[in-house]
Amino acid sequence: MTFLAQSASLNTLDLSIFGFYMLATVALGFWVARHARSKPTDYFLGERKLPWYVVGASMIAADISSETFIANVGIAYLYGMASGTTGWQAWITYSILMVVFLPYYVRTGLYTMPQFLERRYNTACRYLFSASLVVGYIVALMAGSLYAGGLALQSIFGLDIAATQAGNIRWAIVFFAVVTGAYTIYGGLKSAAWTDFFQMLVLLTAGILMPVLAVHKAGGLVELAKEYPEKFHVFLPPTNPQFPWTGVFTAFITVGLWYNCASQHMVQRVLAARNEWHARMGVVAAGFLRIVTPLMFVLPGIAAYKLFPELETQHKVDHAYLLLVKTLIPVGLKGLVLAGMAAALMSHVSTVLNSTATLLTMDFYKQLLRPTAGDREQVIFGQVIGTCALIASVWVSFYFIASPEALFRLVQRIFFWIAPPFAVVFLLGLLWRRANATAAVVTILSGFAFRAVLEFVILERVPALRAYKAAYQHGAIVTWTWCVAVMAAVSLATAPPAEEKTAGIIWNRSYLSLLPEERAKYTGAKDFRIWWAVFVLGILAIYAFFFWFQFVRRSQ
Repeated sequence: MTFLAQSASLNTLDLSIFGFYMLATVALGFWVARHARSKPTDYFLGERKLPWYVVGASMIAADISSETFIANVGIAYLYGMASGTTGWQAWITYSILMVVFLPYYVRTGLYTMPQFLERRYNTACRYLFSASLVVGYIVALMAGSLYAGGLALQSIFGLDIAATQAGNIRWAIVFFAVVTGAYTIYGGLKSAAWTDFFQMLVLLTAGILMPVLAVHKAGGLVELAKEYPEKFHVFLPPTNPQFPWTGVFTAFITVGLWYNCASQHMVQRVLAARNEWHARMGVVAAGFLRIVTPLMFVLPGIAAYKLFPELETQHKVDHAYLLLVKTLIPVGLKGLVLAGMAAALMSHVSTVLNSTATLLTMDFYKQLLRPTAGDREQVIFGQVIGTCALIASVWVSFYFIASPEALFRLVQRIFFWIAPPFAVVFLLGLLWRRANATAAVVTILSGFAFRAVLEFVILERVPALRAYKAAYQHGAIVTWTWCVAVMAAVSLATAPPAEEKTAGIIWNRSYLSLLPEERAKYTGAKDFRIWWAVFVLGILAIYAFFFWFQFVRRSQ
């Protein structure tokens, strides 16, 4: 921890709080998994015993990383409340997950999402998806998060001596990689999920502290709304480069559907739930957290717009969070903020690392290299390959240090290329009996090719469309539409799938409710549908409030 001790802005109490948090996280990770490493089900799916509150907290913790604090506050500085809309749109994808995907996933005992594609289509679909996930997880999610975490420590806590700047970032990256990798590789999903739950508590505590202090310093929420009403618009014009309402409203069917319903690192928590009720309630719990977490970044961003107006003209909006911490957080609480950022980084890396090890073990090692591998051998391989994946992500994160920031941002957009074809293949695989393997493979490959042509040829050379190119959501929905057309055309032009490829897979009305034995047990206030309705109404109430606010402002 010598790289932390160099910072003059952290006193003994700050370092003590951070040190206690790190020790508590590692101890919890090792303790909960002390008996959960003998079988693949234990290691990769946490013995399938996760309670709903751990499932929900872990889903959100998996989605928030260290760069979220800096990047999201900077985006909210520019675009205001609209930057939170993408988070609140999760009510649509979470609802689809609960009533379309989740029942099949849980009732059939899946290990991985690519495994579903093999059951429904063929082996080629399985490995195309699995390989794309592994590459994206290592290069974009883990490496990107480690790099951003190191950069955040270096910038926010004073590790900016020019001669040692890169070295400090490297030490921070290695430090977080070793600590997070230790308990995740040792204990598997159970360690990752339970530490996610603990880290979510720390993250919420630290995350709520900032908006409260920032809004108070800026004169209060009402004053901000009166002074900057344009920052409280939840939907922006179609030509907006970051949050066009046309892209935000359609993102749920492309990236949102893939990310929340088909990506291994998100769905694996659901697969590890105690039963279907805990799985569905976990999604609902994640939904309630989705109501709160966008405000942790949006409100500080709007407050920073008033407190530091010079950042926009200096093109340094990403420094907004840095200035808020240095200006508002008193000495003694900076350690709590540091712990919150560390919680975001560690929970994100832990989640993705465990999912990467699961994919490489169950989809490649078990299927291709060692079909006869026993339980213990699979667990050992998962630990070894997880270590290799972590080392690879550290190496990539070092590469980011010497590369232009634009490259890092480009890598973060990789999933907007991956998502549309797989979103179509997964959705139609559950809803349309006629969808077949040939169409699925053609859709995946042509989807990638079409997106490249759209991005570099059509949107670039057609003058009327150039204004829409900056918002990558537009490219995603156009590609998704192309993939739907290809999937339908090729499926209808080729032979229908064999009956065994669709038996027990195609969606039916029974997915709307629990299995009979669970339905009889979870009644009244335990009925997940009641809490789901409250969650959805909460999101709709947010929309209604801001629409009302805009109407009142226009009528004055």
